Order: sequence, then structure tokens, then C-alpha cells
Amino acid sequence: MKNVEYALFDPPQISTKTSQSIERAQTSGVKSYDIGIPGLGDKYVMARSGKINGIVADTSQGKTTVSNIIARALAKQINIENDEIGLFVTWEDTIEDFGLSDFANISRIPIASLYHGDVKEYQLKKLLQASVERAKFPLWIMGQSEESTHLQPQFTMTDVCHAVDYLINTQKKKVKFVMLDYLQSIDRADVRHEPDGRLQFAGVMNKIKEFTMSFHPCVWVGSQVSRAKVEKVKWRQPQIHWAMETANFEHRCDGAISLWLPWKSLDVWKPDECLQEKNGIDGTAVFVRPETMLIEIIKQKKAPTGHVQAVDFVPEYSMLAAYDTADKIRKEMEAQ
Repeated sequence: MKNVEYALFDPPQISTKTSQSIERAQTSGVKSYDIGIPGLGDKYVMARSGKINGIVADTSQGKTTVSNIIARALAKQINIENDEIGLFVTWEDTIEDFGLSDFANISRIPIASLYHGDVKEYQLKKLLQASVERAKFPLWIMGQSEESTHLQPQFTMTDVCHAVDYLINTQKKKVKFVMLDYLQSIDRADVRHEPDGRLQFAGVMNKIKEFTMSFHPCVWVGSQVSRAKVEKVKWRQPQIHWAMETANFEHRCDGAISLWLPWKSLDVWKPDECLQEKNGIDGTAVFVRPETMLIEIIKQKKAPTGHVQAVDFVPEYSMLAAYDTADKIRKEMEAQ
């Protein structure tokens, strides 16, 4: 690196910049975002500017849907009038598939119905309203369209950096958060100089750190976990060191949560088996049900970890709800 003077700060500068940082925290209005997960609002505190947050899960455990839910929750807390936006970068879905989740959540029409175009006449007004609301929602997507008819290479983190630089310096937007879905899908063309895959993924995480330090958004990145580690245990709540490919994920993340759908582990759990005993008069016992999702805070600097929250996963409406409320929610949706 040449011309490193920009990275050197003398003691008066350190004092001044630290004081200014405290003042910004006092006046910004948002210190730590509420990530939209019932029961975790005041417990997870690393959803902040300039921090990297991980979402860890095994395959088919709702990682992309939960990423979408968190992104919508964050977007509701930013200032549209001040040109603040969020960015969701998807390597997995088309932008239309991503939009279906938003439409389903807004309109309360199940995703499957929207996907197949099975929209009844009485639902058209709700669909139109969803379209209008999504058009105003400050959540941009970087991805591919199903209408594409030419080769579109996958994005590297260098591409993501260029995209955010364009949003900030050309579109004049303030990018407050970025969701990366997910680590193992990020193209590694810009880190191919590393000799093996593990080091290349470490290089991607290093670039995510550089990106975060350069543009200062609240960053989220999903990661698969090692199947070998999952299948060795009965309690399959992923831990931070289970993340596939690279220990650098554990080191680079300032905070992380993990997702587990016990219903997907019926090789070692039985339907309606108790996962968590009732604790106290107001406590709730938690059981293996199709909707039950356990979300654990597995890392966060400057705050406690280990809290496990049971919620209901309602993917057809792209929702997380309080535990044991999914049936009620479905009935309410159907009645609308």
C-alpha cells in the first residue's frame, strides 16, 4: 500500500473524531437497528453502522427468507426523505423472486399463489397496493432479472464495492445497510490469487471487512454451516465456528445469529418432542412443530450471547411471528 498517510491519526485527531462519533450517536436517532425478530429487539445490539453481522444456518433452514425479513425491518427504520436506502445483494434468487416475498408480506397473498399467478379477482386490489408500496420502499436489490437473455457473470465483492460507490457518488444515496446473500455464493474471481478455496473465502471476508470500513453501512452476510458438524449432534443450533470454509467468518463478524428448524431434524427429533421446558409462571414450553424456529445470538461484541429465541416461521408470508401464533396468523390472513 502506498500513501498510507490517510490512515495515520495523531492524538488530537483521535480525540476530536471520537467526540464527533459520540455526538453522531446521540443525534442520529438510530443507535442499533431492531432486526425484526420477535423477542430479540433489545437483546441483539450489533446491527449498527460499520459492523458486520452473520446469519448462520444449514441448508434449507430459512436463511434467505430471514435475511429478507431483517432487510425489510431495517428499511422501515431509515429516513427516506434523507435519501437513505438499503441494498440487498442476491446471488441465489432473481430480483422477481425476491420481490415476490415483499409482495406476499405486504398483500398477505401467499408466495405460492403469486409465483403461479394464481391471484383471484378480489385480491387484485391488494396486489396493486403491494406494487405501489414496494415501489416506494427504500430497499434496492443487486441481482439478476428473469428477463435477462444474455450472460450475466456472478458478482464479486469488488463488484459490490463499485455498485455501492455508484449509489453514493452518482445516485447520491446514503447506503445505510447491505445484506449479502450469501458467503458461499459470492464469486471469488477477485481472490483467485489465493492457492486454495479456504483461503479464497477468507479473502472474500477480508474484502467484506474492507467494504464495511470504507462505506460504513450495517452489513449482513449469510453463511452455510458444515453438514459434518451438524450431523454429529442432536442439538443442531449452529454455532459461529460451524461456518463453512473459513474461520475468518468467525473473526470478521462483530455479531451473528444462527437459525435452526428442528422439524428438519426428524432423524433425531420426534414431532411434538419438547425442545425447551417451561421456565417460570410466564414461561412457554417449546416443541418440535413445522413452524418452530430457534434463533440464537452466537456472537456480539460488548453484549451477552447465548440467548435462544423460539419464534414461528411463516414463509408463505415471509414472516417471523411470536412462538405458537402461526395458525392464528394464517387464519387472519385467509379472512382478509
